[in-house]
Amino acid sequence: MFGSAIGGYKILCPLGEGGAGSVYKAKKNGKIVALKLPKILSPTDLRRLKREVCALSSVNNPNVAKIVEADVDGPSPFIAMEFIEGENLRGDVKANGVYEGKYLALLADKLSFALHSIHEAHIIHRDIKPENVIIAERGPVLVDFGIAMNPEETHLTRTGLIMGTPGYIAPEILEGGREGAQSDWWSLCAVLAFAALGRSAFGAGGVAGILDKEERGEFDFAPLPSSLACAFAKALDPNPSLRLPVKDLIDVIWQNI
Repeated sequence: MFGSAIGGYKILCPLGEGGAGSVYKAKKNGKIVALKLPKILSPTDLRRLKREVCALSSVNNPNVAKIVEADVDGPSPFIAMEFIEGENLRGDVKANGVYEGKYLALLADKLSFALHSIHEAHIIHRDIKPENVIIAERGPVLVDFGIAMNPEETHLTRTGLIMGTPGYIAPEILEGGREGAQSDWWSLCAVLAFAALGRSAFGAGGVAGILDKEERGEFDFAPLPSSLACAFAKALDPNPSLRLPVKDLIDVIWQNI
């Protein structure tokens, strides 16, 4: 694959690979991009790809990765995204430690700004997790709309298949409910808890155990200050109607500086 060209982009090196496809660092006319080559195995996959392009094209925010070019109808479909220099949030926390004080507050402000813009474009991201937040010079950037969907659409999955990452999937989705903006906000709060703790608020263990803790609302926020731990617990309540609004959680984060 290395050295080959797709859509005029010369592939330089791999950036990541998953069930939805592969992402490569690539170059065209002197511009570096993150080139996503999706796996298209069915019409469903093609619809998902077109949905991703639509989602990325409709959002304009410095904290959201921008689409550069896409070809979803050619023989080798691709999406070229702006290449964000930086480490993802998980790697950043591992290398530099947890986010505290004003750094946690600023991270929360910028990511909530990004998510608000996404929702204003009538898009649900559906996979907000530490790996999909890149810490760049311009600040945190939310990336990867591989399973993003319009709130009017339904799941493009087999019955019983949940798309997402354990510890960051809202409990209402696990219980068979319809995801919406509130499920994205829950996921964002789980990411902020990770940034503050350096680990998931639901601890380690197997997938089933983590998902069970999500549904029961079993958290571990040690050693956060009690007021901040309480705010996170309320923001991550498994019952959507009881959750602390994200803006109130961010207020508590600022108050703990």
